[in-house]
Amino acid sequence: MPDKISFTNFGSKKKIKRIKRKRSVKSINKTEKLLDEVLEAKKLAEETIASSKAISLPFLEFEVFQFSPFEYNTWNDFEITLTNSGNGSARNITITFDRLQTRGQTIVDILEEGDQITIKMEVLVNTKDKEIGRMDLYYHSVEGDTFTAVRRDWFPNDYEEMMIFKTEVPPGEEENAQKYSHREVFSGELYVVCSKCGVRAPSNFRICGKCGSRLQKRTDRRSDWGSNLNDTTAVKDDREVLIQKLRKLGELKDRGMLSDKEFKAAKLQLLE
Repeated sequence: MPDKISFTNFGSKKKIKRIKRKRSVKSINKTEKLLDEVLEAKKLAEETIASSKAISLPFLEFEVFQFSPFEYNTWNDFEITLTNSGNGSARNITITFDRLQTRGQTIVDILEEGDQITIKMEVLVNTKDKEIGRMDLYYHSVEGDTFTAVRRDWFPNDYEEMMIFKTEVPPGEEENAQKYSHREVFSGELYVVCSKCGVRAPSNFRICGKCGSRLQKRTDRRSDWGSNLNDTTAVKDDREVLIQKLRKLGELKDRGMLSDKEFKAAKLQLLE
């Protein structure tokens, strides 16, 4: 803003007097206050981003209840209870069967942490011969991780008011457990994360596709010359490591090596 100009009469000559405009103390204080607010907002944003990096994963436990012995070529009723005991939302939950025809709900859009849902379903057995049927459960996390679980049991059967599809290995086939091993109760490829740009890449990648940094360590022919063992920007993806540990826990439970109490304690320790 231009300075103020005053005119004083000194005879025939006009003398111009320039008066400098002083900045008010109030304006300075307002600027400093605004700067403090910006810095405080930036600090709050950084804390929010840091807290949002905590790993959250769903973990579905389920029980299948059979009311009466299965009859050949007849629709038989049973219920599936799903419980999300993880610390994240489970989405696009899908239930499928082989050798069994089904009627009823087989898809659940979302199951939040701690939620439980019971699904009523009808199943048709097309053969009189006793065969092993398989049940598959698929679901996803908010971040896009994919999980699967497998259970097996005999159909048709004479079970009445009891749980079925309790383990991956069907009853009476414990000696052949290796034959039925799914090995991927929880699936997911191990990834590494570039510490420079944050991009996640498959574990077999050596170079970051975004910034070109080296991700994998390489042992040169001469360890005392040209070695780049220290030249790596790859870090472990904590999410993928946690998924692998959950997968292992699921396998141990399915094989009967962990009790329900031990399984829940170990899972709770992982997710905390």
